[in-house]
Amino acid sequence: MSISGEIFRINITLMDCKPAVWREVEVASSMTLARLHDVLQVLMGWDDYHLWAFEAGRKRFELPDPDVKTQLAAADDPHQVTLGTLFAGKGSRLRYNYDFGDDWWLDIRVLALGKPEPKVRYPRCLAGERAGPPEDCGGPAGFEELLAAHKNPKRRGAKVLLEWAGSDWNPEVFDLAVINKSLAALPAPRQLH
Repeated sequence: MSISGEIFRINITLMDCKPAVWREVEVASSMTLARLHDVLQVLMGWDDYHLWAFEAGRKRFELPDPDVKTQLAAADDPHQVTLGTLFAGKGSRLRYNYDFGDDWWLDIRVLALGKPEPKVRYPRCLAGERAGPPEDCGGPAGFEELLAAHKNPKRRGAKVLLEWAGSDWNPEVFDLAVINKSLAALPAPRQLH
């Protein structure tokens, strides 16, 4: 897939979590916020079960509520807004909120801009640390409990939490090859109107 325009190298950090869960990724400036949402789901290992939104300054971008009959303005529609229109350059920031119940926040910061490399598929993950929190684990506080249970499986209540998370979940595992394979398997992005 040929990419024209700039490539943003961005850092994505899960807020309010220690130890840090982060990813470094390269994405095309032509990527929409809706497509970035798809990428973030892969990067964190989430399943896209919940509502989400982006915030840039005082501006909020989210899908329209199906129960409300008002039309979303194109300027607020994450399918219509590209990263190139939001990011002014190195240091530009954006925040992503996923699962308004668990209330996960990701801080997204531009580290560098560049030209696309030939024969490179974007988006691509360059680095990261630790697994993302499991879907529906209870936000940062629930994730902290799950991490404590993993660290000390004999503590009170740990067995139930670890069974819920599943035997294959390990908070220290970050598999770059698996993430990039999953990113490559994302369906083609929706075209802008």
